[in-house]
Amino acid sequence: MKNSKVFYGWRIVLGAAIVLAVMGPASVAVANLFQTPVTEEFGISNSQFAISNSLVLGVGIFLSPFISQKFATGNFKLVYTIGIVIYALAYMGFGLAPNIYVFYVLSLFVGFGYMTSTIIPVSMLINNWFIKKRGLALSLALSGLGIGGVVFSQILTPLIITIGWRQTYLIYSVIMLTVCLPIVLFIFKAKPEMMNLRAYGAAEIAASVSDSEDQIATNQAPKTKMGITPYFALLMIGAMFVGIANNGGLGQFPPVLYGMHGPTTGAMIVSVYSAVGILGKILLGNMNDRFGTVISTLYASVLLALSYFVMLFAGNVFFAIVMAVLFGLGNAMGTVAPPLITSAIFSKDDFPKAYGYVQSALQLGMTVGSLVAASIADFTGNYAASWITLMTVSALVAVMWVGAYRNVKG
Repeated sequence: MKNSKVFYGWRIVLGAAIVLAVMGPASVAVANLFQTPVTEEFGISNSQFAISNSLVLGVGIFLSPFISQKFATGNFKLVYTIGIVIYALAYMGFGLAPNIYVFYVLSLFVGFGYMTSTIIPVSMLINNWFIKKRGLALSLALSGLGIGGVVFSQILTPLIITIGWRQTYLIYSVIMLTVCLPIVLFIFKAKPEMMNLRAYGAAEIAASVSDSEDQIATNQAPKTKMGITPYFALLMIGAMFVGIANNGGLGQFPPVLYGMHGPTTGAMIVSVYSAVGILGKILLGNMNDRFGTVISTLYASVLLALSYFVMLFAGNVFFAIVMAVLFGLGNAMGTVAPPLITSAIFSKDDFPKAYGYVQSALQLGMTVGSLVAASIADFTGNYAASWITLMTVSALVAVMWVGAYRNVKG
């Protein structure tokens, strides 16, 4: 490893960023670009189309632990390949669907493919390949999600207009297969030991610190057992709160901002937190490497809570932009923080199973987050109570996750 000019793990990071840039936006960032043409052709409501998105996210609630275990115990590359193929073929099926009910069935397969080809396997790859710089490596890989959202929104919008939504689904699915399969088959290696390498930083740590110090330096807790324990309960509740806090804003900010400031200004504000989010991931990962789990968790939680507080004054464009910057920095917690807090609490051997359950709780929160914010607004007649609720939930993430970490570390 020392004789290599560039550690192979950084190629893994680059490949992961590209895969996430292609696969991730299809189910999240650009999914609603198809809403208007699909609803018009099928003669359905926006809420009926939204059920498809809920099914995609909802699959992760039930299958995340199973998927993470499959990656840990099975043939990593084979599982990844199957996930991409199922994802692409199901997405292709959207373009051929005769009605919304076929859409719903296909959404279940898209959800499985999304979970099997994006954050779960990438987090496991980074966890295997990096000890030092793990936060930075993970955040660089996950930045592909934001970059892909920006790129594909610009590509797909004119395609939908010029050649139609069905053909655009087909083209996107072909891009998935042609770009991502070669990366998984020829670049990804599940573990550095498969190439006679060691994880980044392992040699330096082994040479300079004792075994007890090694656990601290690698941010790994002593081996823990899965079960009903205080730290595990706090970890799971915190993960669900992260999902609620993140998706509550992502789902409800656009319609509220458009209503306050009009479509043009509203879209500009949304683009601010989308763009800042790319930087936010890198900053959060780097902060975790430099200052540790507690500080990085507090940092992201406070920023997320502040964004909802400032949203109370977002009728003023200046405060709306401030909110967008804060939210862009803080909502990195939804992608970067879960695998990092899990690896800080559980040993390397326990990580895959534990992270599967954490991702399941996160998906549950994401699935209900926007609904929670909208329902509170409907009940109270305005969004103030929604923002206060999400601000509180954001702050409670720090309480839960720092509590879980302290419970283990003592």
